[in-house]
Amino acid sequence: MTALQAKNIRFFYNTYPVIDDVSLSLNQGEFLGIIGPNGAGKSTMLRLLSGILRPKNGTVELFGISISNQSHKTIARNISFVPQETHFALNFTVEEIVSMGRYPYQRPFHREDQEDRNAVGNALKVTNTTELRTRTINSLSSGERQLIVIARSLAQSPKILLLDEPTSHLDLYHQHTIMELLERLNKEGIAIAVVHHDLNLASLYCQNLILIHRGKVYAEGAPNTLLNKRNLKEVYGTEVTIVHHPEKNVPQIFLHKKGDHEDNNEKT
Repeated sequence: MTALQAKNIRFFYNTYPVIDDVSLSLNQGEFLGIIGPNGAGKSTMLRLLSGILRPKNGTVELFGISISNQSHKTIARNISFVPQETHFALNFTVEEIVSMGRYPYQRPFHREDQEDRNAVGNALKVTNTTELRTRTINSLSSGERQLIVIARSLAQSPKILLLDEPTSHLDLYHQHTIMELLERLNKEGIAIAVVHHDLNLASLYCQNLILIHRGKVYAEGAPNTLLNKRNLKEVYGTEVTIVHHPEKNVPQIFLHKKGDHEDNNEKT
């Protein structure tokens, strides 16, 4: 079943087209990677899918119903969005921040109930951050902060999780921790779409990829078919060497140092 679908959507910043007649879908149980160069429209695409932005043309449907016909709370009970960067004006505790994810279920002037507390506790447990619950957000490392932001999203009990560059600026341990967490959540039934600049991580974890180029879908498919030299040269303008991961048999990409390709051509 299709969980989230964009149909012929277009979006402009002023008069500049950022997304130009794009159609794509995220199925229930799918782990989708959205890749492409800087400025291609990936983050804008994710915000359109989440309902944060509304397309100028076309529609985005959540379980077959246009998002424009659904309330913000209804959308938030189904879709949770994790931005690339999250800034907190106040130095809240971890537990307070994760509790903010319960806003779609809370009524005005009503305190959190046991269901809210259970959801917060479960989100902390799933992200392995329970021991941080009394710490303040500004006392955490970048990797810990990102896990807390994901925990806040999980407290929404979403069916769909959309993430914009969730591993950027993180060390290898936290990159691995977050991608393993997302893979586990996906296997438990959450549909996931993630914008990634790290093509190797996208290849390792995502079932399918969509390559965005100049506001359009350039190609889509499984990593083994989409990540090839021709596509990467055309979209990124970069020569690469592609090998297969020894365990997962998916493409892994190595860059050439400037001049290496020319030197090799001269020798042949």
